[in-house]
Amino acid sequence: MNLKLYFFFLLINAFITQNYAQTFVGKIGFNDVDTFDNKELVLNGAGAKDKDYVIALYLNFEVDGPEDGIMVAEKDADMGFTIKMTSSKSKEELKNLIRIGLERATDGNSYVIEEKIREFIDLLPSEMLKHGIFRVSYEKGGVMKLYQNKRIVGTLEDSFEFKKAFFKIWLGTNPVNVELKNELLGTSDINPVLGSWKTFDKETGVALSIVRLYMIDKKLNGTIERMLRESERDAVCYKCTGEDKNQKVEGLVILKDLKLKDDYKYVNGLYTNIVSGKVADCQIWMDEDNQDVLKVRYKGGGGVHEWKRIETDEPTNREEYRTVKRF
Repeated sequence: MNLKLYFFFLLINAFITQNYAQTFVGKIGFNDVDTFDNKELVLNGAGAKDKDYVIALYLNFEVDGPEDGIMVAEKDADMGFTIKMTSSKSKEELKNLIRIGLERATDGNSYVIEEKIREFIDLLPSEMLKHGIFRVSYEKGGVMKLYQNKRIVGTLEDSFEFKKAFFKIWLGTNPVNVELKNELLGTSDINPVLGSWKTFDKETGVALSIVRLYMIDKKLNGTIERMLRESERDAVCYKCTGEDKNQKVEGLVILKDLKLKDDYKYVNGLYTNIVSGKVADCQIWMDEDNQDVLKVRYKGGGGVHEWKRIETDEPTNREEYRTVKRF
């Protein structure tokens, strides 16, 4: 491969990894923060509808649970859905799914918004293939936009009433799937170990990096989001082995496949030492009465390391991190 092209792909991969942590439904990921019409929205929840699609709800405000479904649907605020197809659908099948959903959402009164329904259906592609992506954005003031695979396919003006019914397909009192509604509204149990943690040199106490912990297929993983010394921002793990060799340290997965032992402890995982490149067995845990300190032990680490939770009001590091179910 051309050397310039190789480093270009490395740069792109690092940029994506650094800026967009993800939440997974099975093996399908959604950015924890995503952009809709040049506005950043935060992932509230995600889940699967049978084997038809997985869907994620993005908001710019907090919700307390499924009781807020109507409030979200009827709120005139920026929000959006990202829908990733897990099976192919014809336009006729998509149209039927939408019409049935709207009839349920409006208690049989979808005729009131029939004109907007037809406008929306006219925007649908002739076929949506497996792995295709729909994005539906709503902008405060009544503008809805439909995207297919990042390409805008149409806009609905004065669509607030249609938007309310459309969002109620998943969030209303008679949703297409109750469990999916709960997942979209973020009612899964909060996992106390998830989020961003600051790591420290055990001997000097100097802060080293920020590591983000997340779940994939019910296993805990951790990625270096940022090296705190400016001189190490572009560091490369030359001594790492396998697929990690010569990879940029920022974006490197250093905790892999830890399994839950109890509410506050994960075991039987692997830890990659970015200095030596060695991979060792590891475990992490926290005390129930002090959930802002994470204890990390790995073979050859010289004892227990303590990481400290990062508290921030920024939307990219919300206090509530939830695990969604695999379908």
